[in-house]
Amino acid sequence: MQITKPADAEKRTRTIRLSRTLAIVMAALVALTAAVILSVVWFMSAGTTRDLLVQSAHLGLEAVQTQIGSRFSPVEDQLAFLAREVGAGRLDPTDTLELERVMTGALAATPQVRVLSFVRPNGEILGVTQGPKGVFSFADKVTSDNERSEIEEARRSGTPHWGPVYFVPDPAIRTSVANLQQPANLGGEFAGMFRATITVDAMSDFLRQIALSNPGTTPFVLYGRDQVLAHPLMAAGHPLLSAEHRLPTLDELGDPYLAELWKGPPETFDDTDMEVRAVKLGRDDGRVILTREIRGYASAPLIIGVEVPIESVEKPVWDLLRAGLAGLAVLFVAIVIAWIVGRLIVRPVTSMAREVRAVGMLDFAALRPLPGSLFTELNEQAKAYNTMLTGLRWLETYVPKKLVRHLIGSEDLASTQRVVTIMFTDVVDFTATAEKTSAGDVAALLNSHFDLLGHCIEGEGGTIDKFIGDCVMAFWGAPDAQKDHADRAVRAARGIARAIAKDNAERQRQGLPPLRLRIGIHSGPVVAGNIGMTGRSAYTIVGDTVNACNRLEQLGKAVAPGEEVVMLLSGETFDLVAEDRSDLIPLGKHCLAGRTEHTEIYRLPTV
Repeated sequence: MQITKPADAEKRTRTIRLSRTLAIVMAALVALTAAVILSVVWFMSAGTTRDLLVQSAHLGLEAVQTQIGSRFSPVEDQLAFLAREVGAGRLDPTDTLELERVMTGALAATPQVRVLSFVRPNGEILGVTQGPKGVFSFADKVTSDNERSEIEEARRSGTPHWGPVYFVPDPAIRTSVANLQQPANLGGEFAGMFRATITVDAMSDFLRQIALSNPGTTPFVLYGRDQVLAHPLMAAGHPLLSAEHRLPTLDELGDPYLAELWKGPPETFDDTDMEVRAVKLGRDDGRVILTREIRGYASAPLIIGVEVPIESVEKPVWDLLRAGLAGLAVLFVAIVIAWIVGRLIVRPVTSMAREVRAVGMLDFAALRPLPGSLFTELNEQAKAYNTMLTGLRWLETYVPKKLVRHLIGSEDLASTQRVVTIMFTDVVDFTATAEKTSAGDVAALLNSHFDLLGHCIEGEGGTIDKFIGDCVMAFWGAPDAQKDHADRAVRAARGIARAIAKDNAERQRQGLPPLRLRIGIHSGPVVAGNIGMTGRSAYTIVGDTVNACNRLEQLGKAVAPGEEVVMLLSGETFDLVAEDRSDLIPLGKHCLAGRTEHTEIYRLPTV
C-alpha cells in the first residue's frame, strides 16, 4: 500500500481564489480574442477566415452528433447490462416478476425509451412501457413473420443491432419507432432478446429541445436521403405516418429549406466528411445546411444535419475588424467588470460548497436556503438546491440517518440474513391516558416521549424501524455490521431508563402523572433488507426473532406490573453481552405468549 507523503497532501490542499481566477481568465480571453481578430484582418486572407468558419461549422455539427449519440448510447449500454445480468445468472429470464422489476428500473434510467421488452425464443413478449399516465407492464406474443425473423437473426448473430423503422398502430403509441435488439444467452444457449423501442416523436422532441437551446438553428436526422427520421416539426407526431408510410419525405415534412436540400451542389472540404449547402428561398431568406452521414445506429445510413441562418456565415471581414477594435477599446473596462462578475459568481458557488459539505455530513439542521443569483444558471442551481433541501429535510424526518448514509454511499441494501438485537418499548396504559387527553396534547406527549427514546437509541448506533402507536421498534446489527450489537442495545435501554426517570420527575413537578414503560430486548437471526411494494419499500427486518422480542416486552406486564420502567432481556441477548452483566437479574425460564418453548429471561435494573 502506498503511503501518502505529508507534502503531497499539503500540495493537494493548496487552492486559488475563484474570483481572481475568473477575472484574469475573462480579461485574458477578451485580450486574446481582440488580438486574434486583428491578426486575421491584417495578416490573413479571406481564405483563412473561411477556414475558421468551416471549422466552427464542423464543431457545431459535431456537437449535434454528440448530443444525438447521447440519446442512443445509454440505450445500448442499458440493454447490454441486462444481457450481461442474464448471462451471469443474476437475472432469470423465466422469472416474470423479477424481469419486470429490473426492466422497470432500466426504463426509468432511459426516459428516451418508450417500450422495453424481452422476447423469449418461443415468441412470448414481456415488456414495460411508459407514457403520460406512468409505467405499466404488458404481455404479448409474436405474430408476424418479420418479428420471427428478428428472433432468428438475434439468435444467429449474437450481437446487438438496430432494426428497421416500422409503424406501431397501437393507440397508446401510434407512431413510427426504431428498435434496438440485444440478444441474451444463458449457459451458451440463446435465452431471448431484449428490445428497446424509441419513437420518432421522442427523438424529434429531443431535437426540438436542442433547437430551443440554440436559437436560429434546426437540427434534423434523415433516414437515407429521402425520408426524415427526426425533426423538431415531428415532435408532436406527423399526420401522414402509417404502416405503409413509415416516415415522411423531405417534401412532406413542411420544412421548405429541407425540401430544397439536394437540389443544389454541395461544398465539401478535404479534412472533413461534412457537406455544406446554401438554400435560398428569396433575397433575404436563406439557410446554410450542414450534413454528415453516420452508420451503425440503424439498418439504413443516417444523415444528421443542422440548419443555421445564412447571415451567420456571410459576415464580411470588416465586421471582424470592428469587433477586434471594439474588443481592444473595452479591454480595460472588461477587467473591472470581470472582478465584479467574479464576485457575483463566486458568492453563490461558495455558499453552495458550504451547504454541500453540510449535506455530506448529513448535518441537515445546518442547511440554509441559497439566495437567488443574477446569473440564470446559478439562479437555477439555487432553486434546485432549495427544492432538494426540502426533500432532504423530509428524508431526515422519515429515514434514519444511518440508512441515509448507506443510500448516499450507494451501499448494497439487498435482503440478507443477519443476527441482530431487537428492542421493543411500550407505554403502559397509554390508551387510558389518551382517552382523557386532547388529540394535540396526545401528539405532543408522544413526540416528546419518542425524542427521549430516539436520542438514546441512535446515540448507541441503533436504527429505529418504526413507531407503532405508543410503541417503538429498533434494532442493532443492520444495515451496519455491529459486533457489539447486544451491548449497544443494553446501554440504550439503561439510557432510556435514566431519561424516563428524569422526565417523570419533571412531570411530577408539573402535577402530571408519570409515564411507565416496558422494554424487551432479544437477539437472533432475521432477514434484513428492502421490504415493500414496487415503487415503495422500507428497510426493515422480519422473522421469528421480531415476534419473540415483542412477546418478551409484553411479559413485563406479569413480571413487574407496578414498576415505572421494566426492562427484560432474553438469554440469547445475555449470552452476547460482552460488557459487565453482573447486575442483570435472572428470572428463570418463561414461556412467551403464543410460543411453546421456554426462554431464559433476565431483568435489567433501573439504577
